[in-house]
Amino acid sequence: MTKHIPVLLEEVKKGLHLTNGMTVVDATLGGGGHACMMLAEVSPDGRVIALDTDEEVLDRFQKRTLSDTLLRQASLEGRVVVMQSNYSELTAILDRLDVGMVDGILADLGFSSDQIEEASRGFSFQEDGPLDMRLNQKRGISAREMVTTSTPTQLMHILREYGDESEARWIVEAIVARRGEKPIETTHELARIVAEAYPRGKRAQMKIHPATKTFQALRIAVNQEFEHLEAFLTQAVDRLTSGGRLAVIAFHSGEDARVKQFMRKEAEGCVCPPNFPVCRCGQVPRVKILTKKPIIAGGDELALNPRARSAKLRILEKI
Repeated sequence: MTKHIPVLLEEVKKGLHLTNGMTVVDATLGGGGHACMMLAEVSPDGRVIALDTDEEVLDRFQKRTLSDTLLRQASLEGRVVVMQSNYSELTAILDRLDVGMVDGILADLGFSSDQIEEASRGFSFQEDGPLDMRLNQKRGISAREMVTTSTPTQLMHILREYGDESEARWIVEAIVARRGEKPIETTHELARIVAEAYPRGKRAQMKIHPATKTFQALRIAVNQEFEHLEAFLTQAVDRLTSGGRLAVIAFHSGEDARVKQFMRKEAEGCVCPPNFPVCRCGQVPRVKILTKKPIIAGGDELALNPRARSAKLRILEKI
């Protein structure tokens, strides 16, 4: 049974303007809460296509389908299709399913509570576990391999670019020194190394664990999250019908900035220099932005789900 609570559920429902008969995509299935809401709104004639790269997520959703009447019936009728795939492969998946354009797409870029709290996945230092962090544990290199094989320059880039870590230099020096003695294998090992590398005075004043940004940065790098996001956004707009909507929930400032920049670019018209007498680029707006500012969780939701505090929802509509 999933422990995950979907964030901004009502806001997503309203923002996607879901109605019966739509074909919609939940590009990041996770705990399945958004997908179930979407199915209820587009039923009895609509269809939900759900994607996730994490095999354990798909297994949990399959078990949920067996015990949920609406899900089970929709699955039998082909109105719920679940595929193991990264959302950056959206075009290929829709082509494989012989689906042309869709009416709505959601991407929740956060990690589910099930993933974070499972020690064997290595996403969190709250419980000790192997230093893995891969969403798909059959592909790519683990965080352990990244920490072991990356050069100091590469590690510095990861911590600064993906974690905005001000103490990256000291952390990298500590990691390199420790791995020279023995491999860094577990989440607790890495968390201790990072904490000990922090200046004592700064560490004493911190409200979060000193390893928080390091773990975030490694997770983003291991899963190539920014690269996949940028590939997905372009494909999503390409496959939306006129009037179709894309909703993206970001939790990381770097993710939200990329979503914001993408939406602005797609909503722009001519980008020729001001001194050009005639437009030469030929660019016309493809979308209109429906959220001037990101939608955030209200007090009632935060009381029930504190993890929603950093969620930012942005929505666009295809012209």
